[in-house]
Amino acid sequence: MIVLKFVKKILMTLCWCIAIFGIYLFIQKYMLGNSFFTLFGYSIFKVQTGSMSGAIEQNDIIVVKIGNEDIEPQDIITYVENNYFITHRVLTVENDIIITKGDANNSEDKPINRGQVLGEVVYVIDMKLLKKVFTDTNVIIPGVITLFLFIELVTYKEKAGEKSERKTDKENRDEENKKNGNEDEGNK
Repeated sequence: MIVLKFVKKILMTLCWCIAIFGIYLFIQKYMLGNSFFTLFGYSIFKVQTGSMSGAIEQNDIIVVKIGNEDIEPQDIITYVENNYFITHRVLTVENDIIITKGDANNSEDKPINRGQVLGEVVYVIDMKLLKKVFTDTNVIIPGVITLFLFIELVTYKEKAGEKSERKTDKENRDEENKKNGNEDEGNK
């Protein structure tokens, strides 16, 4: 019973967090008119092309720190051009003019203004690796066993707690019977 209450609390908390996050994203998109979502100064994008192949592959997820102040050559940035988000490596920075190039591209991009820069890529999530990890039997089987053992441990502690509560209740009845002088009734 305690386990079910615990699981229910976790699921309810998770549902509330998802609902609040959904409302936050709705406000950003439809009320503030943002074309991308931000959370604590970061945004997430899915890479659509292989122009950065080697560093970032197609379908990888990138985490971008919003801001265009500290851009230096060799940084990987995301910028907006013609309503598209482009993620390329910085080659040169001169005042507010930045020249970028995709690692897998043959030519430089046309110069952009610092104002077009959304932010710097700070983390890349390799989706191929992630899919491989969660579909690998060497990960799935130990994960299922660990989950099963955790559930057994929690329910065992719960059952042990119920037994000690029952024993305490019986001891309480025996003590009450002794006080009343009915020792024989406690043994029935």
